[in-house]
Order: sequence, then C-alpha cells, then structure tokens
Amino acid sequence: MLQVFVVIHILITVGLIALILLHKSEGNAAGGGFSVSATAAMMQPRSRPNPLSRATGILGIGFFVTSLGIALLAKNVGPPPSLLDTPGVSSGSAPRVDEIATPTAEKSAAPAPETSTPAAAPAVPVVPTVPKN
Repeated sequence: MLQVFVVIHILITVGLIALILLHKSEGNAAGGGFSVSATAAMMQPRSRPNPLSRATGILGIGFFVTSLGIALLAKNVGPPPSLLDTPGVSSGSAPRVDEIATPTAEKSAAPAPETSTPAAAPAVPVVPTVPKN
C-alpha cells in the first residue's frame, strides 16, 4: 500500500513541477519581487483563474493529501534497523557494558530476611600502596 502511495506521489510531483514551469511569467520573474514595479503588480486586481492555475491547485492539494497518507502509512512500518543496535564481535578481554556489575545502594526500612547461606561480600577494588621514600 505504501508503494502505491509513493508512486502516485511521484507522478503528482512531476505533474506539479511541469504545470508550475508552464505558468506564464507576469514580468516579475527572476528577482522582480525586489523592485518598485512589484508593489504596483500587487495592487492590481486578481485575474480569473485559468485552467492551468486550477489544475496546479488541484495537483497541489493532491500532493498534500498523498504526503499525509505516506506519513501515516510509514508510521506503522517502523524505523529501519540501525548499525549501532547490533553488537559487534569483541576481540579483547575487556568486559562488555552489560556484563559489568554495578553496585546498588539499598536503603530499606525493613530488615533483610535471614537465609541459611551467607551473602557474598561485595567486591572491593584493591588499591596498591606506594611506599614513601
């Protein structure tokens, strides 16, 4: 369904570009908006829409509708997989991030239940001492 919307969208886009290029220039093209004559042109009454401008408006509405349709359909497809999501082969002796044990600070008001096996002591890093001279 998404491919059908994309093909229709591309056809509307090409037609819209062609119709816009076929419009007659009214003397204000290529930087005419920065001249004094541009203000005089804006004060003129609006001319009747011809079939070319009406077709451009219809294709513009079609472009807007197909853009919304593609956006809504692509939302359900999901994002493409990222290269960063897949783990690579590790070739060293360093542990992966998910293998490193993180100490947790438990501050609970209730005492821990007694078990028959003693709890393992947390690993404390050994800091070497340097003799002073």
